[in-house]
Amino acid sequence: MFKNKVFENIFSLGVSQIANMAFPFITMPYVSRIIGPEGYGILNYSTAFIGYFVLFILYSFDLSGTKAISRNIKDKEFVNMAFSEVIYSRCILYLISSILFMLSLFFGKALHKDYVVSIILFVGLISSVFSPQFIYQSFQDLKIFSKINLIRGFINMILIFLFVKTKHDYFYIPLFTTVFNIFINIGLFGYAKRKYSLKLIKQPLNNVFGVIFNDRFIFISNVIGAFRTTTNTIILGFFITTKEIGYFTTSINFLFVVVNVFFIPISTAIYPFISNSFSKSVEVGNDVVKKIVPITIYFYFFTSLCLLIFSPLLITFIFGNKFDESIKILQTIAFVPLTMGLCNLLGVQVLLNYNFDKLYFRINLFCNIVGLILNFFLSKKFGYYGAAWNLIFIDVLTIVLCFYFLKILKINIIKWKYFSPIVIKSNLISIIKAKKLN
Repeated sequence: MFKNKVFENIFSLGVSQIANMAFPFITMPYVSRIIGPEGYGILNYSTAFIGYFVLFILYSFDLSGTKAISRNIKDKEFVNMAFSEVIYSRCILYLISSILFMLSLFFGKALHKDYVVSIILFVGLISSVFSPQFIYQSFQDLKIFSKINLIRGFINMILIFLFVKTKHDYFYIPLFTTVFNIFINIGLFGYAKRKYSLKLIKQPLNNVFGVIFNDRFIFISNVIGAFRTTTNTIILGFFITTKEIGYFTTSINFLFVVVNVFFIPISTAIYPFISNSFSKSVEVGNDVVKKIVPITIYFYFFTSLCLLIFSPLLITFIFGNKFDESIKILQTIAFVPLTMGLCNLLGVQVLLNYNFDKLYFRINLFCNIVGLILNFFLSKKFGYYGAAWNLIFIDVLTIVLCFYFLKILKINIIKWKYFSPIVIKSNLISIIKAKKLN
């Protein structure tokens, strides 16, 4: 039986993400002044490109694998089979990615300027094959991530100060990231196998491809969802200078510092909690969602408001006066934490837990096709401001469509009395005091 570890996991993931971001915050003022906007542009362009391979290798298993295991956590045979299917599938996806990456190096002109950075980042993708997040997430045991990331962040900070001395030393940053990711993920993978007595069962190829095929809708939804960030950067590369990309990606990366610290811990921790609630009954799961909706909306609205108000102070303090142009961009996208939080709540937490994978996929596909077409026009016409507006537009369109289809399906996730601060406090206390999930 599980103890309710939702808030414990949110806290642990929050500490983990703070560690991931706090140490870069310390190094950012130093690094930004050495490598400048152009160096940041090179790093961020390569990172955005390699990000597609990360999505491909991770596939949808942090969602589908977590949901399957958390709903059958007591069935040891099922857990081992699901665990093995994920790992073998990722191995196949990594081999396919290797072929695609080599082709992109030969034919992708944009990568020729910084192919060393791209190669370093791609080598690090072996860590994605053994990424154990879905395992720890399924067992609602995420405390270890905070400890590991504190140690990694401190060592990485020291190495950056020691090795990054000139504007040509920017390649050390992805190098350190690659090395740490490989060792940490493989180590956590081995530890999870021992702790939960997991067995890696050999999977036939037809079974592996069957798993990949069955999860295609969630995977494609994740990929096209990534268009909201990475594709903006890729498209901008056709219309603006590397220096201007540096301005845009600085604001985007700072935004996702906020998202990683506040958004990811909450969404990651509540997903298995909601999924387990739906395993009891649809009614129980729906009631849990209704209680969580107002809590997340208030929290993300306050976070976005703070980001809007304090953007000038934060950008100037961290990056220096050379990045003043990033302030207006960050203010334009300040409410993305709120819109992104609503997209995740309606799509991942609700539609996927109701098993509407195809609907989730179709909504994301439509919104991102519209956003992709519009992004070319806006980026060409308005530069990085156009890309920023497009980011907001896709989120808002997704939210509207999710609400529309939930209404058609007669799924009501809004209970207005739960928006009362007094009721929110009561619901928080009841969740914290809950001793068991089943």
